[in-house]
Amino acid sequence: MRLSCPDYTWPSLPHAAVLDLIRALEFRAVDLGFMASRSHIRPEAVAADPAAAGDQARGQLERRGLALADVFAIPATDFRSRALNNPDPAARAESLEFFGRAVRFARAAGAPGLTTLPGVVFPGETWGDALARSADGLRHRVDLAARAGLELSVEPHVESLIDTPDKTRQLLDLVPGLQLTLDHAHYVFGGAAQDDIDALLGSARHLQCRPGRPGQLQVRVAEDAIDFEKVVALLQAQGYDGYLAVEYTWQDWLDCNRVDTVGETALMRDRLRAALSPAKVGRS
Repeated sequence: MRLSCPDYTWPSLPHAAVLDLIRALEFRAVDLGFMASRSHIRPEAVAADPAAAGDQARGQLERRGLALADVFAIPATDFRSRALNNPDPAARAESLEFFGRAVRFARAAGAPGLTTLPGVVFPGETWGDALARSADGLRHRVDLAARAGLELSVEPHVESLIDTPDKTRQLLDLVPGLQLTLDHAHYVFGGAAQDDIDALLGSARHLQCRPGRPGQLQVRVAEDAIDFEKVVALLQAQGYDGYLAVEYTWQDWLDCNRVDTVGETALMRDRLRAALSPAKVGRS
């Protein structure tokens, strides 16, 4: 297991400065955001040639000795307008077009895989209908990603249609090859038990390690209600060899702008280092 850090933790800094900061924090891998209208690398700005943007990003990382752990692709600033399970066929087509650009970017950048969002339940429909459209869209995306040599995972999140471990398992059962980018804090926010969340670790391609509590998506390390030491031990027992991303964000949504992201990232880094076997990690 290795540690990584997202570039979208610091949206207000220049991208070069963010990459330098991640390296200064002794991380050797980064998660790149590919998020409409808000990430450092803006999908709308590179739409004409996402592969060229990926090549450029690869060079920026290589010059700093940073590996690419993941690309997190989000097609809109809200969860509905371009959701992959939007009831509107035109919106679904736009979402799929965006995903194709994300695949081309991620492949050129040298990413091992791609993270996307699973969709939501829309007003006036049942959860089952929303689930069926999500599964249909994700089956297509798993295939598109695989053709490019990429693995695909979804992040179960607050306000998504898979905001509990049980709902998540039902989606996974419908989409062969789909994996998870697992962030315990999203489930803990809603009151899920850690044992139920940990049962999904075998389906995880990527881990986002963010301290959280019931009703609080993001908190200081000292306030954390998640037993990450247990998570690491379970992952080691399962032979997980992917990344653990120390994922703090800075945004108004759910008060995720009330922590010192530099200091807390360093504290969480050290917590994970301590939990990992020295024989397996050394420096991150």
